[in-house]
Amino acid sequence: MKLYLICGKADSGKNFFGDILKKKFEEEGKKVCMLRITAPLYNYAKEYFSWDGEEKTKPRELLQTLGIEVIREKLGMKSFLVDRLTEDIKILDNFFDTGIITDGRLIYEFDLLKERFKDIKIIKMDRKNYKNDLTEKENNHLTEKDLDNPYDYDYVVENESLDNLLKAADRIVKEEVWVFK
Repeated sequence: MKLYLICGKADSGKNFFGDILKKKFEEEGKKVCMLRITAPLYNYAKEYFSWDGEEKTKPRELLQTLGIEVIREKLGMKSFLVDRLTEDIKILDNFFDTGIITDGRLIYEFDLLKERFKDIKIIKMDRKNYKNDLTEKENNHLTEKDLDNPYDYDYVVENESLDNLLKAADRIVKEEVWVFK
C-alpha cells in the first residue's frame, strides 16, 4: 500500500486536505483508507490517565505536561504510534491501494516510518500568516517547533484557499498515480 503522511501544525488543515486527497485518488479508481492516529492516542489517555473523553485537547495537554522525553523513554512512546500504525497497515494492505495518515506527532518518527514503510511520501501542510488559537504552552510544544525544521518533505502544501488545496491535490495525484499503473 502506498502511504501518504500529512503533517502540520495545529489547525493547518491536515484532516481537511487528507479528505480532498482521498477524493482525488478515488476519482482515479484507487481504494483509499484514512488513518487518523489521534484515536489511539485518545485511547492511551483514557487507559493510562483516566481521561473521560470530554475535553478533546486533554490527551495533547497530558503529553505536553509529561514532556516528550518522559513519554518516549519512560512510557515506551518512542514508537507507540508507529507500532500501532504498523499493525493497522498489515490488515488494511489487503483491502486498499492507498493509505492517508493525518497526524503532526509522527514528525518525530519520520525515520521509523520510512524504515518500516518503503513506499511513503511526507506532505507538510503550511498555513502562512495564520494566527491559531494555541496556548503559549502549545505554541512552545516540541512538535509545533519541530515542524518549522527543514525536513526532506516530498510535498509542501500552502493552505491559503480551497482552490489552492484542490490544485495541490491534483498535482500530487498526477505525480503519484503512475505508481499504480
